[in-house]
Amino acid sequence: MKDEQIRTQIHQAVDAHAEHLRTDPFLAQRIMNQERTGETVVKKRLSVGLVLAIVLMLLMATALAAGIIFAKRVPATEIADQALLQTYGITARMQSLFNRKTAEGEQGSTVVTYEGRERLAYVLGKYTVVVDGQTVKSISWSHDGENTSGGLEASAWGKDQLDEILRIDPETGEPAPLLTFDPYVDRINREKGFDYLEHLEETENEGYVVVLEEEDLQTAKNRQAFSTREFVQIAKEAVGVRYHLTAQQVSSLSVDVDENSAYVLLDGTLCYRCWIFLESELTGEKTGQDGTYTVYLNLETGAVEDIVFLSERGGGNG
Repeated sequence: MKDEQIRTQIHQAVDAHAEHLRTDPFLAQRIMNQERTGETVVKKRLSVGLVLAIVLMLLMATALAAGIIFAKRVPATEIADQALLQTYGITARMQSLFNRKTAEGEQGSTVVTYEGRERLAYVLGKYTVVVDGQTVKSISWSHDGENTSGGLEASAWGKDQLDEILRIDPETGEPAPLLTFDPYVDRINREKGFDYLEHLEETENEGYVVVLEEEDLQTAKNRQAFSTREFVQIAKEAVGVRYHLTAQQVSSLSVDVDENSAYVLLDGTLCYRCWIFLESELTGEKTGQDGTYTVYLNLETGAVEDIVFLSERGGGNG
């Protein structure tokens, strides 16, 4: 079935049967903000489970209304991201200091992991969230139970240390360079016997994202069901929905497509990759959503397989 037919059917289904789901796509974020500030929501405090259910419902309803097809890992990572925020205080901006991956778990669940990148792998540790539908079955941290007090001298870094890394210098208007923290990280790695170069080599060999070799490019292009322009449009819309951007932010998104590295395997799935940029200079307002969004689109179906956010702070979560 052609993509246009699929989109038409989706729109008709939404118009006929889900008009009540056409709601404010930013409601979930406001609800979560109210949760954190202690404001009253429908006269009582919402449970984390209910908040996550609302997040998933609004994500999928808005995606359907926009004619976007999200693969399973996209709503799973949305749920996992919010669970990580609710449980450990790890924000989307903090996630740029982690590598995020998803994998199939038991009985159809999705396992989402967030591991500190490069030399930060040990001190930041690994968070693991198991998502089953709209339910978080479990969430854990490799440093659970360890003492994170003592600031940068602590051997395990949690929210407080991440806040320090991301703290904006009032004089420069920017956070300190990451290399500022290298002496602390290197000392901890030495004391714990962690070799980050060896660890980096091991994780790179896992090949979660693999750029196609030149001899495979033509075969991939022959299977490509959408033009670059169509892929870019889907990617922009998907970023707006997944990260709850305002209409002004979506209209300000810029794009970069490197044809030499656009064709990749994402965890074994053939995808088209493009980079979407959001800059405060274009929107007129500086937010924690500024940065780069790497979008992976199924080469044959156009489904959004994954979106990875890299804040302007640097790093990467995918």
